[in-house]
Amino acid sequence: MQEHIITSYVGVGPLKFGMTRDEVHQLLGKPQSSKKSRFFEESRECWGDNGLQLTFSETGDGLLEIGLCPNLANVQFNGLKLFEVPGADVFKALHDWDDAPLDRTGTSVFFKLGLAVHGFLDDDDSDKAVAAFVKGRWDE
Repeated sequence: MQEHIITSYVGVGPLKFGMTRDEVHQLLGKPQSSKKSRFFEESRECWGDNGLQLTFSETGDGLLEIGLCPNLANVQFNGLKLFEVPGADVFKALHDWDDAPLDRTGTSVFFKLGLAVHGFLDDDDSDKAVAAFVKGRWDE
């Protein structure tokens, strides 16, 4: 994938929430690593070279979350290039679109946008991360 365009509660580019692991593997190939959660009925697969992490349900709900890191090219939300604009500017834009994020341990969850972001207020590229998630994932 050359572009990583996030659509709220839908997915990122051709990756759509609810896709099966096999459907994703047809698009991306096999992951570099996979690990089942000890606490939840889900597993995480990583494509480490490009900074992509996908979380799948182990109960048949398919793809639940798409994690994106700064080494991915052209990560966009509403036309805003998330890793190419200063972090504080990105955070301000996201906050303008959803002014009631949930803040937990340095991560801000924007429910109206279907996004969680980390590291944008410090503007440290090595600490930035974005996760797009399926509706209902962070509700509790």
